Amino acid sequence: MSDKVVFVKESGNKNRGENVLEINQNRVRMKEKQKGTLSITFESPDKGDIDAAMAFFESMTDMEPLTMNIADTGEIRAYFKGTAPFSQKEEEGMTVYTYGVTIQELQE
Repeated sequence: MSDKVVFVKESGNKNRGENVLEINQNRVRMKEKQKGTLSITFESPDKGDIDAAMAFFESMTDMEPLTMNIADTGEIRAYFKGTAPFSQKEEEGMTVYTYGVTIQELQE
């Protein structure tokens, strides 16, 4: 079983992998804000993880379709709704970077 969360969007160059974001699930926190609306926070001491998430989501348009697959449990279809600001904080002597997005699950 995979330990990755994989996001796939329709835009971006598929041949260069610009339409896929894979990130370790221990770097991702999810919280349901309302029925089907998920707030996703990426948090990592490796700024490269956050840079990759920012590049992926900031190229998306409002309501663009995407899928999310958590540890190979199956695709969740959703729409992109927006981003939260990039930030950094000090925790236990190291810098931790964070970035957030909001998605809306498609109700079947």
